[in-house]
This record gives sequence, C-alpha cells and structure tokens, in this order.
Amino acid sequence: MEKVYQHYLKSRKVTIDSRNCPAGSIYFALKGERFNGNDFARDALAKGCELAVVDEVALKNEEGCVWVPDALVALQQFAAHHRQTTGVQVVGITGSNGKTTTKELLAQVLSKKYRIWFTQGNLNNHIGVPLTLLSMPEGTELVVVEMGANHLGEIAELCEISQPDCGLITNVGKAHIEGFGSVEGVKTGKGELYRYLNQHDLPVFVNWDNDHLKEMLGNACERAFKYGSGEASDVNGDGALVAPFLSFSWRRRGAGETHAVKTQLTGMYNLENALAAVAVGVFYKVADSDISEAISTYQPANHRSQIIDTGNNKVILDAYNANPSSMAVALDNFSAVEATKRVVILGGMKELGVESEEEHRTLIHRLLQLQVDLCFLIGPEFKQLLPQKQGWFWFESCLSLISHIKAHPIQQALILVKGSRANQLEKVMEAL
Repeated sequence: MEKVYQHYLKSRKVTIDSRNCPAGSIYFALKGERFNGNDFARDALAKGCELAVVDEVALKNEEGCVWVPDALVALQQFAAHHRQTTGVQVVGITGSNGKTTTKELLAQVLSKKYRIWFTQGNLNNHIGVPLTLLSMPEGTELVVVEMGANHLGEIAELCEISQPDCGLITNVGKAHIEGFGSVEGVKTGKGELYRYLNQHDLPVFVNWDNDHLKEMLGNACERAFKYGSGEASDVNGDGALVAPFLSFSWRRRGAGETHAVKTQLTGMYNLENALAAVAVGVFYKVADSDISEAISTYQPANHRSQIIDTGNNKVILDAYNANPSSMAVALDNFSAVEATKRVVILGGMKELGVESEEEHRTLIHRLLQLQVDLCFLIGPEFKQLLPQKQGWFWFESCLSLISHIKAHPIQQALILVKGSRANQLEKVMEAL
C-alpha cells in the first residue's frame, strides 16, 4: 500500500467510479449490492487511472492492479494513513439534525483564517469519509468531517478513520430508529464521537442548553467548550428572532462586547447550529468580526432551511431530509412566521421501523392543531391516515402532486415543503 500511496501523492486523486477516471488517479474496486467494482478495474486503467486496488484473486497478477484482501478496508486504511501523514486538524460533526448546516457554517467561519476542506454533499459514511480525506487539496490545514450513521458502531468506525482532534454532536432525536432501535440507541450511537474524544482527552463542543448532550458527555462536562443561552457558556447567544430569517446576538463569556448577526437561514432551530459555528471559531481564534460576517453571509443550499420567494408564494424549502424531531421544529418555525394563508407539503418519514405509523399519526395530529388552509401529504406512510377534512389531500408520489398543483395553482401563500430525501420534494418547486 505504500507503493500505492506514493503514486497517489502525484495526483492526489482517487475514484470508485470507472466512469470518472482522472489521469493518474487510483481506482478502488468496491462492491455493492448490485455491482462488483472489480469487473470494471481494466476499464478504469484504460481510461487513465494509474493503479487499481482490487480484491478479486483473478486480478491478482493483472498489470496495473494491486491486490488486497478487501478493497473497502484498504480505502479506509489508506485515508487514515493520509490523514496522519498530512497532520491536518480534523473537526468531527455528527447528530440527528442540523449536522450538514453546521458543517457548512463551520467551514465558512474557519475559512476566514485557515485553508480548509469539508465534507462535500452527503459523503458522510464509511465510504464518503475516506473520500473526503483523500480529496482535500494539498496544503489544507483544517478539515470539517461530517459523520452520518444509522447503526451502532458506525460513528466509532468513522472516528478511527478520520481521527478527529475535536468535535461536536448537534443534537439527538428520533432519527434512524429502524437501525438504532430507540432514542437511547441513537444517543449511544451518536455518543461514540464523545467516547473517542474523551478517550484521547480531546476538546468537545457542547450545546449547554441540551440536557441529552450533557448527560451523554458525563464527567467530561468539566472540560467541554460550551455554547448556549446561559451565563455558564463559553459562547453565549441571546435575542434570537425569526422574521422570517434568523437573527441573534452573541458574546464570549466574560467579554463585554456583543455581536449582532442577521442570517439568511430560517428556523429558530438553526440558532444552535450557528452558535456551534461561533464556538468552534472562537476556539480556533478566528476574529469575532470574521465569525459574524461568515455566518451572516452564509447562504443555505441543498434544499435546507431556504426561503424562496417565487413571486406567487413564499416557500420554506427544507426537503433534504426529515424525521420526527426535525418535523416538529420545522412546524414550530412555520407556525411562528406571519402569514394570511398557510400551505403544508409533507413527505413521509423513512427509517422509523415499528414506530413509523405512530409517528405519522402524531404528525397529523400536530398538523390539525395548526389549522392550515391546504395540506398535501405524500407517500405510503400517510395513505391510511388522511383525515376526512376539506383541503387535505394524499398523493402517492411527488409527480402526482405536481400534476395537481399545475391544475390547481397556489397563490399568495406561505408554503412549507419538507420530507425525507426519498420523496424528492424539491421537484415541486417548479410547479410552485
């Protein structure tokens, strides 16, 4: 593998897709449920890859191929070796909700002082984290690594690969219950980041307003870098308002100066994400004015916490993902924004296992209390739960919803669009 690493250093490019083979890159032949990357190793070499790391014995003596017992394990070990060799600082982030927004806010803040790299898109799993580390540009000083998981042991594995120097858990809630088994399982799984940092006596950032996180941190609370609303916090947030964009003030503990920030994010739930970015920025000695400017100028994308004025309607687009915890805070925010006409478009929540029906019933009960003018529910999770109420509709898919909206246009409304990724609700924006 040292031979492979020396080749990698010439191009600093790896690929797992034989359709994308930059000149000089290293191809790792991974296996999936429907494909075997070894079958495409020769193609990758022909298209420009320097070497192919394979795990099929038949390719052991093939020119350009380097055989290993397991190509995925090799990719992970390769990334861990590169992380150690470069000596970059790594900030690890996980949590049930808000980790991607927090990651991007952190990257924006830290880029004011450092050459940074961060998880691109949703490359936050056992394959994505190695690819993140191996794609960082030469000279990178600090990497923000997002870690996703839906089973116990996954965060621990990602910590061994990325070896974070510090980290934070945004929050814990009802997400990926099917894999974790319960909220306690979620806490145990996400808490693997805390355990890694505690074992290595490394800094932990914690939302001091979140009792779950304080409980998970245990005795390590004494050395945690705290952010929140209380005076005990190292970074204190105050005066938060959503109208419809989030604004707030922050200051360091013991410092007199207060910094006002007006964000381009919607949702009070984004306050803790913004304060996490402030806390990490303060810890890494980014200037206070630069921290505030970075958060103020951050523009949400990827269908997260965006407010879009279509000319006909104002849309709160938060359609990247959904679980009971994020649905609850999204509806709280929606109800707090002033509007004369309210429309909700919600997609079913995935990976809830045996709790799915109960959680969707709870969601509908909450919607009934909101008294929305129109409610569109999408996906099989809602099919048997639709109330017999005027203005409420069920659709099997987003495409059938789009056809309905085109035939019955919505005008002059505040619209919330939220659902799990599988629903692809961002497609409804064209019709709105």
